[in-house]
Amino acid sequence: MFPFILVLLGLLMVFSGYHYLVQAVRHPPSQRSIAGLQAPVTLQILPGHLVSIRAAHLDDALTALGYAHGLWHSWPLLLWRQAALGRQTEWFGPSTVLLDSLVHALLLPEQSRTAYEQLPSHARHRLLAYTQGLQAALLERPTTLRDEQVLLNLPIDPWQPWHSLAIERLLALLMLPHTTDEAIAGLSALRSWLHLYGFHHSMAWVRSTTDGSLQCYMRYVYGDLALPFFQEVLILLPDDTLRLVTIPGTLLFLAGQTGQHTWYLLPTTQPATLERRPRTALSLQPVYTRFRLPDGSERLLQRAQAGDALVLAEPAPDTVLLLRWAGLTPVSDLPAWLALLSNHVPTFRLFEGAGIRLTADGRWHLLGHPRIVGSLNDGVLIGQTPWHQWIAHRLRDLPPTPAFPDDAHSRWAHQQLATLLPVLDPLRFTDTLSHEAYTLLRNWDATYNAASLGATIFDYWISRYLESGGTLPLPTSPDPLRSHYVQVLQAAFDAVVDTLAHRLGPDLNLWRWERAHTRRLAFPVWSHLAHLPAAARYAPLLLPGTGHPSTLSWGGSPLLRERPAPAFWEGWTTLSDTTVFSVRRLWLEIDRFMARYRLPTRPSAWPLHPTSPLHTIRLMPR
Repeated sequence: MFPFILVLLGLLMVFSGYHYLVQAVRHPPSQRSIAGLQAPVTLQILPGHLVSIRAAHLDDALTALGYAHGLWHSWPLLLWRQAALGRQTEWFGPSTVLLDSLVHALLLPEQSRTAYEQLPSHARHRLLAYTQGLQAALLERPTTLRDEQVLLNLPIDPWQPWHSLAIERLLALLMLPHTTDEAIAGLSALRSWLHLYGFHHSMAWVRSTTDGSLQCYMRYVYGDLALPFFQEVLILLPDDTLRLVTIPGTLLFLAGQTGQHTWYLLPTTQPATLERRPRTALSLQPVYTRFRLPDGSERLLQRAQAGDALVLAEPAPDTVLLLRWAGLTPVSDLPAWLALLSNHVPTFRLFEGAGIRLTADGRWHLLGHPRIVGSLNDGVLIGQTPWHQWIAHRLRDLPPTPAFPDDAHSRWAHQQLATLLPVLDPLRFTDTLSHEAYTLLRNWDATYNAASLGATIFDYWISRYLESGGTLPLPTSPDPLRSHYVQVLQAAFDAVVDTLAHRLGPDLNLWRWERAHTRRLAFPVWSHLAHLPAAARYAPLLLPGTGHPSTLSWGGSPLLRERPAPAFWEGWTTLSDTTVFSVRRLWLEIDRFMARYRLPTRPSAWPLHPTSPLHTIRLMPR
């Protein structure tokens, strides 16, 4: 009898522990009181990790948005805040001194605080409403006991309204072109640390359907972050319905929809300029900032300013390198983001504001000046890189589709094949492997799907050719220069066959695009500090590769001379009698049992509309 009682007590303890860890910790409360609410708000988590908010007032909806951000995205938004405030050294030690030095050198915390003080009263009021909800969520048990925060034993300081403006400024900094990395010391390291970069591969297009309705397709590329970067939210108000693509910790709405308009904004910031000026011609003012080191000591950082420009370096005697950028001034685009919710055309000061806007009358309008504008038969494509022009060419060949097209055919590769393959035709291959690789390339249809073998051979061949001094397009006239490039192409093909055989094996069936160019997603902090606990759980994830920068299906390529950016988000909407707004992205949950063996390899699509919720939280005025 006594052993039976012990077993029963043991089972009771296991059940109680499960209830505490899973039910009480993992699951949010069903009701919570929050200061500042004017009326009750219903917050629901929908299938696909979508969020629905039903509120009587927009201010209350923003409070619920802050609560949702804090409850389900506490770790990334706290990390981004720590980075934006230049206080990562307090958490992670000397390895992040360079990153904090950069943030303080660019005056991100100081200018964010000043920008908050200069906000219009209505914008400050709404930011305060958002902050009250976020702070309430940071006190919840599921937040304080989130795995990353427990494993790292991190304190959670109160959230101040201007902290959201600091993250806004941090994101603007990360969205600067990569050409500024060399001049701004530490910027490349900051991108790598947070795994946020590659925003210039984002794009969108608008076209008409066969029945005359407008369709808008959107894509954001944002580095190799394994955590969700966006939170899609459905806000149901008495007089409007908002569908917003939000960034946790902020009131940034890069894409969204109201009853009157739909918008997509490219993730670009106001351009930064670099100038070389004689020191004696400038009136330089010293600027001092200090930040705390892990041992309790402080570091004093001195910089010089010339008006609204910051001295980055002194490349030569009596010569200084100046940086001019809107982020060095106390501005915020919060009024512009809020204007979008009120159906107004925004005016941006920190971000560039280039994008596209669709109105309820069935017309589209460009916002600002996108770098790439590709004309379609029945619409327009906007982007930032020359690759996007090739995607516009492909779209002109395809009919409209109800969802984001999974098309991996490359018009760019098709055109290059036509001019480059004849260079290999005269060759007489002496080994079987090279002949088989040539045959595969000759039969390749210029499609970058996961199983493609020709895609691997072609991209690595062209990459080796360009590294060897080649140029595209290949000169057509029969002159010595063309002969030289032909020899370089032929030598590059021989070299790349040997390289792929060494890397992937001599069996050509193993040279699939999904193996040759895998997608690597990483978890912040763990990817750089190997000594942290739970290193195996937060190890980088390797997923099969597909797509290409030149195709509608996004993917990387060895042709890109930059850090791979496999993380992306996609959405689409149709403006008709029945509004549809769908999203597609990869949402990785590594806190589940056997999570690494159950992770999806392809993004899932979900409609952002009212449906049966998975969980409901009632937020009440306090």
